[in-house]
Amino acid sequence: MSDAVHADPADVKRLAKEMQRYQQRIKEASQQAQSAINRANWKDGQKQRFESRFRDHQKQTSRFVDAQVKDFVKQLNALANDLERARSHRF
Repeated sequence: MSDAVHADPADVKRLAKEMQRYQQRIKEASQQAQSAINRANWKDGQKQRFESRFRDHQKQTSRFVDAQVKDFVKQLNALANDLERARSHRF
């Protein structure tokens, strides 16, 4: 199996942008869920515990997704740049 990369740099860059949009959609979904919790007609200690657990979950998820997507985007953009450089050196 060959390690040669057969990819269009523009497609790789589009994939990097789509990864960033994915990250944004996750944040938006999390905000929507938090808004739904806030709007819920539910006022007791159990809701407070639920809200606290959800906020912790949001923070953990956000840190994980942000770090992973940042790494993915960095790798994809580096690959796209390498592909563009390789294309410019072909004869």
